[in-house]
Amino acid sequence: MSVAHVALPVPLPRTFDYLLPEGGVAKAGCRVRVPFGKQQERVGIVVSVSDHSELPLDELKSVIEILDNEPIFSPSIWRLLLWAADYYHHPLGDVLFHALPVLLRQGKPASNAPLWYWFATEEGQAVDINSLKRSAKQQQALAALRQGKIWRYQVAELDFTDATLQTLRRKGLCELASETPAFTDWREHYAVAGERLRLNTEQATAVGAIHSASDGFSAWLLAGVTGSGKTEVYLSVLENVLAQGKQALVMVPEIGLTPQTIARFRERFNAPVEVLHSGLNDSERLSAWLKAKNGEAAIVIGTRSSLFTPFKNLGVIVIDEEHDSSYKQQGRVALPCPRFGCVSRP
Repeated sequence: MSVAHVALPVPLPRTFDYLLPEGGVAKAGCRVRVPFGKQQERVGIVVSVSDHSELPLDELKSVIEILDNEPIFSPSIWRLLLWAADYYHHPLGDVLFHALPVLLRQGKPASNAPLWYWFATEEGQAVDINSLKRSAKQQQALAALRQGKIWRYQVAELDFTDATLQTLRRKGLCELASETPAFTDWREHYAVAGERLRLNTEQATAVGAIHSASDGFSAWLLAGVTGSGKTEVYLSVLENVLAQGKQALVMVPEIGLTPQTIARFRERFNAPVEVLHSGLNDSERLSAWLKAKNGEAAIVIGTRSSLFTPFKNLGVIVIDEEHDSSYKQQGRVALPCPRFGCVSRP
């Protein structure tokens, strides 16, 4: 019989052995539901599968359910997490689970759940917007809704809040609905949509050097004072990467994840841009994670935790303001899981 060696999110530096059901197949990196303790069930992650255990096989409990047909982690993320657990001497299960969206830790399917969006009702389309003159934010929100639906995950990027929309909802001017987005291949209609700025000599030299090494792994440090045009270099590099059908991860400090930053990328590229930030709910975070994993997201912009996002075909990682202290853990040593900086120097 096959034995699955399973990592669980418990403070023990070991894996736990379970029998796979007859005919069941679980690869390393797949999630399983297993019995653990007295009348408890846990979600675990298969680390390896073999035909033996240190315990007698007749003493092993069986896997209750295999949750994934394929590994939930990309090969590169899997290797990184195994290395991190070993390097920091921390329980592997804890490390693996902290790299997953909350819903996947709970055993939810690794598939796109319906996403919620706001839209203007018939009354909201017909009402005189000046009747809301006592609240400029409500006027602004209703005007935006009249232009089209607004996904809930986009609200944090706008100049009004969810509370404003809830107020409009109580007035019957807008409503919430859900939709499961269909997969679209952005590569079929990719184009640079925004205006290109003419690169100066230093910018052109930097872009040319990076492009010349684009066939293999390389690391580049781009130094420049604020306003020196580093962002235009990033955009030019991303333009080349996306033209090859590859994806991009743009990491920014917490303070740098502003609506203006996001808008600049969306205006420049006719390709889907996903954002990972603390304002997303669990379903929205899982959706962005899956879009990157499936190749549906062309660009992901996020803070340091976005480093663990899996990509189908990642071409470049940009770490903006890489010296910023928010990329490194500032807490105590006795955290439940090791947090390490996303930039390492020899």
